[in-house]
Amino acid sequence: MLMKDIKKDPGGNRMYGKMYSELFGKELDVIIKGGEEMIQYAEKCADYLNHFPDELLAELKKYSLRYCEDMRGYFDPECPEVPENVTEDTILDYARANCLIVEPPQDDGIIGFGVEFSCVWEPEHGMEWTVRDGRVLYVADFMGISPWYDDRVYSTECRSYVFEDFIM
Repeated sequence: MLMKDIKKDPGGNRMYGKMYSELFGKELDVIIKGGEEMIQYAEKCADYLNHFPDELLAELKKYSLRYCEDMRGYFDPECPEVPENVTEDTILDYARANCLIVEPPQDDGIIGFGVEFSCVWEPEHGMEWTVRDGRVLYVADFMGISPWYDDRVYSTECRSYVFEDFIM
């Protein structure tokens, strides 16, 4: 099992655990929305996170950099949070993955989840990645975006750097 220390929330319908992320080289928290029936699905999500396809990771880095660069106008000019020469290859040096978030799937044959980050360019709101079925759906500040929204919601209601025309 990739996940460990799974505990049920005594007052709700969630479980909490830990996983080691090979991608980020550290332990992440895991939030599983649902009961014990969700553990097997959450394991699949954790495995997918640990084995992101290169193309998907490249897209996530691209959109993360777009988010960072859009926030540059708010940086302290004397001491910028992220140096000018940051690239897609180095952007994750300025972000820290904290948590894998898994909610009940609409189709348990499709992998969908979110990842919550702290990032130096937006310390108050952090960053969120939402992916489903090998596609990047959302990259921007953390808002708890579900991977199970209708596709049109991501382009019309979720302010996301996945879309070329979006800026803060």
